[in-house]
Amino acid sequence: MREAPTSVIPLPDRESEDMDETLGRTDTGRLDRKVAEFCRYFELMPSDPAAAMHGTVAQMHALCSELATLPPTEWSAPHTQKLLAPAINLHSQSNFVRRLREWPRGYPGDFETVELLAAGSRPPTTNRGADWIEWYALNTAIAQQHRNKILWQYLKMCATTPGRILSIGCGGAADFQIAPHRFTGSTVVLVDIDKQALALAEERLRRYCDVHIVCGDVRRSIRRAQDEGPFDIVVCGGLFDYLDDRTIVLILKELRQRVLRAGGSVAFTNIATGNPFRVWMEAIADWKLIHRSEADIRDIVTDAGFDPADLSIARDATGLTHLIEISA
Repeated sequence: MREAPTSVIPLPDRESEDMDETLGRTDTGRLDRKVAEFCRYFELMPSDPAAAMHGTVAQMHALCSELATLPPTEWSAPHTQKLLAPAINLHSQSNFVRRLREWPRGYPGDFETVELLAAGSRPPTTNRGADWIEWYALNTAIAQQHRNKILWQYLKMCATTPGRILSIGCGGAADFQIAPHRFTGSTVVLVDIDKQALALAEERLRRYCDVHIVCGDVRRSIRRAQDEGPFDIVVCGGLFDYLDDRTIVLILKELRQRVLRAGGSVAFTNIATGNPFRVWMEAIADWKLIHRSEADIRDIVTDAGFDPADLSIARDATGLTHLIEISA
């Protein structure tokens, strides 16, 4: 017989005066009940792994399904966040979700969080709720799309080897790490704002190829990197998920004008509009990406001075992210 939990996560205050006026247009009782059910489940996790796995998925989707009935503008609103607080507190006991909410290295998309995404997670051997939330977060399609684009970047770079490669926002070089020996004979320039990320990336590659590191913001770093060019391929990874259109246009212009050789290419990715995981990402994990359509990407590439005929846009296997290549 199971013992009663020693700690109970507080449920929302149903009589909070500051929510009465703002929540009149939505059924707060339904969301309140879903949050309570969610918390109760993870406080009393079943010990059977199959029950825990399926129950975790069911509870996560039930909560997100209820949130999805609200307009996206309501997901991060103070009154919604107050109702969600107990569920968010549970999520924050997961190391991965806590990193998404806090970005402890001081910038979104930091390399330590990307390393967690790249590794994924095996099913827990415990019945601790936070462990199962972490498993869920690292094994849904929104996490898989990140692994898919890392593999895609790796394959694109491999196609140029031995050659000259510029990786912008490289983090710890999780893409190169798939099989670093494949880059033997190449010249690789790694750009990132995080010195520790660059140190890890250099450590992973230096025994195989000629590695140069550039630490700093993207546009200045491109100018510093041009002495090692021109490059056969420039990879920008998931960087553009966090940047506005104007900034991306300026970066692509810099790449086209300064570092890309004739016949070279720029490869980047962007989370696509219509992402069904967006409700969990924004309402629960506070993980905000800039979603774009194919038309948005075509406009950006055209504004950067590239010929739209040289643009290729595909989707990863999950359908959640654009895989974009521009030939010079």
